[in-house]
Amino acid sequence: MYIPPAGIHMLTRLYDGFCIIFGLGKGFKKNIANSVKLNDSCVVADIGCGTGILLEILQHKYPKARIIGIDPDKKALEIARKRTSKMNGSVQLINAFAESLPVDSHSVDACFSTLALHHMPDEIKEKAIEEMYRILKPGGQIIITDFGQTDSRLIRKILFFEKIEYIEANFKGFIPRYLERIGFKNIRTTGKKLWSIHTVLAEK
Repeated sequence: MYIPPAGIHMLTRLYDGFCIIFGLGKGFKKNIANSVKLNDSCVVADIGCGTGILLEILQHKYPKARIIGIDPDKKALEIARKRTSKMNGSVQLINAFAESLPVDSHSVDACFSTLALHHMPDEIKEKAIEEMYRILKPGGQIIITDFGQTDSRLIRKILFFEKIEYIEANFKGFIPRYLERIGFKNIRTTGKKLWSIHTVLAEK
């Protein structure tokens, strides 16, 4: 069972507003998009794309690229479809789970995942990263932006509405370890940390 973007299905349409309030709006997503250099001939997948803000940014940045947005939440994908249909460019939206991606192996140049993994149990997190590894081309890049290692009790109190048993692995710094175990190379953290949110980059 997945957790919708705002935690409760009825709040999905308010999710983007929540992100803006907490500094996780378009500017935040633009920084994520700018963390790697791609080109217009690339294939990009956003795993857990939610309402499609990052898709829209990538669509504007790489108008000739093939962009794939994947999310299990149909209501979020409806918003993403309206958002991305305003522009030219190829955006394909798929209703699916991260641990079973309906994407061909070795077909994607870059995989983004933003604030999605902390909604998953540990074994599903690892399976989702394995799936991203599978669909990436050799030399392809993974960009995971999510809660990272921290000892802050304040952050835990702020995130009282999250499932602590799911997010605890993030707080313990397991995401880079999963990446290494699955086979990713050149693993590093980049960008400014906000609310203990880290961006981790790696290559296949």
